[in-house]
Amino acid sequence: MIDYFTAEELEKAKKQKKRNLTAYLIVLAAYVCISAAMYIIYFGLPYKSPRITTIKWIHYLLTAVFVVFSVIFLGIVYKRVRRYYKQCYNMQTGLKETSTGNFLEYDEDIQDKDGVDFKSLVFIEWNKYKKDFFERKVLVFYEKPFPEIPEKANVRYITQGNVLISYEILS
Repeated sequence: MIDYFTAEELEKAKKQKKRNLTAYLIVLAAYVCISAAMYIIYFGLPYKSPRITTIKWIHYLLTAVFVVFSVIFLGIVYKRVRRYYKQCYNMQTGLKETSTGNFLEYDEDIQDKDGVDFKSLVFIEWNKYKKDFFERKVLVFYEKPFPEIPEKANVRYITQGNVLISYEILS
């Protein structure tokens, strides 16, 4: 069996998630420190000082930039990394299914499953209940290259949630 997904990828995803969260927490800590400094400066100013308006506007601008950064970072970057980690974790711990089919083609179209981008391998499989052949699209991560499988090859593959974990070319 050739492993297409390994435990090292789960560890890489975990490190990437932790690194992104740490980066955000550092930015949050910097924002809190600067905000605290702005409040200290504000409360230290004399009554009706001309600098009060300047301090307020600087703090409003800083808060707006932080909020926009938080929405973009947490809503796009961290969310995608967290979903990728969750998918990798499920592939490591979930129930695995073994199937056999004839490889038909590669499908480059981007498919979204649980917030993670995939491309697919198309196999022809026999359905023992319907007594007929059908096409099955087995998902692979979009960032990874396709596995080297010759056309019309008979392949036994292991999936979890229809995502390829490992495969073996039988003929």
